[in-house]
Amino acid sequence: MSTIVREAHSPMAKHAPKHVFGIRHGEAWHNVLYPEIGDKAYVCFQDTSLTTKGMSQASSAHIPKPDLILVSPLMRTLQTADLLWPNARKVALECLQEYPQKTQLVNRRSAKSTLQNLFPHIDFSDLKTEQQRWPRHNPRQDKSTIKYVISTYSAQTIGIVTHSTWLKFCLTGSLDSEPELEHCKPYILEL
Repeated sequence: MSTIVREAHSPMAKHAPKHVFGIRHGEAWHNVLYPEIGDKAYVCFQDTSLTTKGMSQASSAHIPKPDLILVSPLMRTLQTADLLWPNARKVALECLQEYPQKTQLVNRRSAKSTLQNLFPHIDFSDLKTEQQRWPRHNPRQDKSTIKYVISTYSAQTIGIVTHSTWLKFCLTGSLDSEPELEHCKPYILEL
């Protein structure tokens, strides 16, 4: 379980239903490169950023602002969350990173200090190490962790900005990467 300390909540907030939706990040460079260079797009580039199209997708998406945004600590998701809700409260969580990770450099996050410098308004306290340790995640454990984290907040509407396969696992229990979910579209999550 995550060691993140959350806000105290009232007895009513603890039992009130939470409205949680997930959003896949905007188009990133590896998404564009894959059709051209295949798997090299995933193993030759680390923590890719959004393309101009991805920035436009996030900037033009009309998604209501949640009370709290939980975000994967990868560049493309952090950028998406900032473009969607520039002044909203955001917390980066290791358990929201994409699958698989073992061989895909593109899914390995940048150094914590780099992310803190680029996104000083985002809470990175969940990132316990400067570099991400590999292999990192277990999908079932990550889903349990995010359920627990959500329960510790009094926020009633929570947005999760993450990745296609992560969201598909929450929606269907499958880790199939294809077909991918749409960029910057909200998906209702029942966690």
